[in-house]
Amino acid sequence: MPAPPLIEPARTEELAPAFRLVFRHLSAREREARVANALRLVERGELDRRGILVARGPDGLLGCMVCLPVPGASGLVWPPVSAAGGQGVEDALAGHAVAWLRRSGAKLAQALLGPEEAHLAGPLLRHGFAHVTGLLYLRRDLEDPLPPPRDEPILRYEGYDRCDRDLFHAVLFRTYEGTLDCPEVSGVRTVEETMEGHRAQGVHDPSHWWLAWLDNNPAGVLLLAETPDLDAWDVSYVGVVPELRGRGVGRALMRKAILQARMSEAGQITLSVDARNRPAAALYRGLSFREFDRREVFLAVWR
Repeated sequence: MPAPPLIEPARTEELAPAFRLVFRHLSAREREARVANALRLVERGELDRRGILVARGPDGLLGCMVCLPVPGASGLVWPPVSAAGGQGVEDALAGHAVAWLRRSGAKLAQALLGPEEAHLAGPLLRHGFAHVTGLLYLRRDLEDPLPPPRDEPILRYEGYDRCDRDLFHAVLFRTYEGTLDCPEVSGVRTVEETMEGHRAQGVHDPSHWWLAWLDNNPAGVLLLAETPDLDAWDVSYVGVVPELRGRGVGRALMRKAILQARMSEAGQITLSVDARNRPAAALYRGLSFREFDRREVFLAVWR
């Protein structure tokens, strides 16, 4: 039986060849653009070199896989690729990546693949990942007129920088009850781990997180983050407590998000939604959000 391949983080001179291997399914032009971007991320320290894993053999690289711990006890992965199409090399890389992410403190990891890339996920499926859903990416031009209010309650807002943070966290967690947005991860992480993940999205400013009240009752939360590279604001999270769903609170929160983003003079507002969450997707489309991308979600949860 042949010895298992040696798997280690890529050396400096191996980075470009490793990324070319990872993106070999793309056209030459797109592949080189992706390689250049990945090298920039490494140079800026945004891509941890310890997670750029290569399998080596006597004649050079046998395969590569990229994995990245992210704030909030989570990880992102790109499926392993073998230079010769060998399942053994891919499985060795996937096993190594999963072990490293778990040692790094990740409680869950996901791969977000375009529909045309989903066929690459075989090694992930053999190592505890499951294809759970599609993720829809939506955006709205902020110059588009808002439809008139329709049976929306009047909410009162408290910024995260001024409100009772323990109450904010408790309400946030209540909005996860019965959620249709990736329910597989509900309860996996602690409050602080969840908040750390939200803070890492875009440019975090606590004054752009709000606790919403209906009369004297906490109704939901809205989290916005600036994404200057896209000339946009992103709805990182919006949620309504279970007992107030179906009363227009979500629509009122989204109206608040759009108006707040307009004040910043950004060009657009973006969000993502689980394709299974049809009520939310219908709400967003009713507010003139349009789909511009889709990813298939492959998820591993390590409780």
